[in-house]
Amino acid sequence: MNIIITILFVLLFASVLSLLGRKIKIPTVVVLILCGLLIDIPLIKNSLIEPNTQFIFGLGDIALICLMFLAGMESSWSKLIKEKKDSIFIAVFAAGVPLLLGFSVFLILGFPVMTSFIIGICMSITAEATTADVLLDMKRIKTRVGAAIMGAGISDDILGLFLFTVIAYVFNGFQIQDNLLIVAAIVAFFAGVLVQKHIGREHQAVNGLEKILIWAIVPFFFVSVGLYFDIGSLTLNPLMISIIIIIAITGKLIGTLLTKPFTNFKWRQLYLIGWAMNSRGAVEIALALIAFRSNLISIELYSSLVIMALVTTFIFPFVITKMIKKNPKIMN
Repeated sequence: MNIIITILFVLLFASVLSLLGRKIKIPTVVVLILCGLLIDIPLIKNSLIEPNTQFIFGLGDIALICLMFLAGMESSWSKLIKEKKDSIFIAVFAAGVPLLLGFSVFLILGFPVMTSFIIGICMSITAEATTADVLLDMKRIKTRVGAAIMGAGISDDILGLFLFTVIAYVFNGFQIQDNLLIVAAIVAFFAGVLVQKHIGREHQAVNGLEKILIWAIVPFFFVSVGLYFDIGSLTLNPLMISIIIIIAITGKLIGTLLTKPFTNFKWRQLYLIGWAMNSRGAVEIALALIAFRSNLISIELYSSLVIMALVTTFIFPFVITKMIKKNPKIMN
């Protein structure tokens, strides 16, 4: 009975916050991250969640796999092909620069090679689903800039997943239990890609499945994120989170701007694309959670990466809204 009450509370809480978030134009993924963190408040956690923690973690693993499937379905290969030259250049630079910066800085700060790589990979990710929601809402996804953003986001997700898998294998040899979760997550992502390509999200059955997963399963991933999150670890080392956020944001912007000689976009368009690539959302958090559970990163780094994803995902909608109001033709 306690488990049923816990499940109903989580779903109701996530639904109410999501509806409120939509009304005030906050990305759904940001709302769900906040939902997970709020549920970690001692009064809520101790009375409703704590007795069923392991069960929630189990649902969280299922939800993570479902989330990666949905991320794959968000990947539009037509958008990648439409602006494939520009998208590939943007993806390589926008992923490569923050990856190298993150790896180099944390290696200099004395962190192990493996940990530094994981931080860099998490910084390299772009949340295509979040940017897609914003672009769709503003009716700008079919523009030239919109197509390049979506195509580059697809490439960044695939590159990040590939590198994460390689690092996990090299340093752990797939001898830890959570590597099964890595494999399942990757398979689910590409299953979503195939469903999108060959069936399409508009299909009645696929559309219905997507709604069920979003409203009934995915919230438990963010609850598990919140349960692992340790706000106290941030107060012990606030400099760490500041460094991560600064490198993450500047790395994406610099990387995107460096593509100017290789693309036909203007400087202000690349600046806008750089902010779009900064939105990291749930995929980065999923990798950070797996890395933490696999003992690849510490609780301090995990909590810092969650905050970084929250901040970078929250910023993009405001930046693009302001830039489009100032220059309505910037996306063309």
